[in-house]
Amino acid sequence: MSENNRIIKVRIFGEEYPIKGDFNDDQEAEEYRQHVLKIARYVDEKMHEMAEKSVNRSPKNIAVLTVLNIADELFCLKRERESQLSNISEKADMLVDRIDSELHSAVSG
Repeated sequence: MSENNRIIKVRIFGEEYPIKGDFNDDQEAEEYRQHVLKIARYVDEKMHEMAEKSVNRSPKNIAVLTVLNIADELFCLKRERESQLSNISEKADMLVDRIDSELHSAVSG
């Protein structure tokens, strides 16, 4: 695959960015391309949302504020995921204890 075929051009907040991909075949290339385009659209939308809320902000400031907002989303999702995993782990431990207790009762009784 040529070097040019590994480049995906995206447009974010009016600027074009070449994104280099690492893939082995056409299917991987298309999946990667779709993934990168989806992310670029998301970032572009977030930057436009931030620009609408901001007054007289430079593109650099809008980009930094956008990154902070996206990072906040990520941290909230991570915290939520960790909480869910903790709850699942607690419930699994309770089930194991209950099964152990039932098995012990069945063997003893």
